[in-house]
Amino acid sequence: MNRPGLLLPVLSMSLCAAVFSWAQASIPNTPQGFQLQFHPVFESFQRHDDRELASRLDLFAIPPHWFNDTFGAEHGPALASQYSSEFAAFKRRIIADFGSIDSVRTQLQVDPAASTEVRTRRWTATEDTTSMQRPSGLKATLPPAQKFAIDVFATPGQYGRLTSWIESFVYIDGAFRYFGKQNRPFWKTGP
Repeated sequence: MNRPGLLLPVLSMSLCAAVFSWAQASIPNTPQGFQLQFHPVFESFQRHDDRELASRLDLFAIPPHWFNDTFGAEHGPALASQYSSEFAAFKRRIIADFGSIDSVRTQLQVDPAASTEVRTRRWTATEDTTSMQRPSGLKATLPPAQKFAIDVFATPGQYGRLTSWIESFVYIDGAFRYFGKQNRPFWKTGP
């Protein structure tokens, strides 16, 4: 007996369970863990899957409880609000950076058959001696900020790096969370 009507809901539930399971899994606090968390964002963009792209980007948000836990009830809500605005700008910036790749490929006359690849790497202290400034009212220790360079290549590699940018992240609750642009924490970013 052919049951295509039953198969689709079962596959959909399995896929949702797998995505939910991935979102709940702890990512290793390593450069490879960051690549593991970030690369699916680019894959979602390439597939034009806006829902999945938004979901994967949202995994980079600092959990709401962290603001009161870290800054207390006096400063936490204001910093959470500021972070919300900065995080929205981060998501727009990532999407715009991915969106600009095609024009860069055209400018550099990259062979249309060449694929695009995103690689991430830790921006180490020896490469950048500046550090994050600490805000007033801090109730708990901040996790160390980790800077990651996000590099876009056309492969095979004869084209070199097409574009690159640096963002800062902290490791909270088993995942990397956006923390600020380059070496500026979210409470120091803006216009």
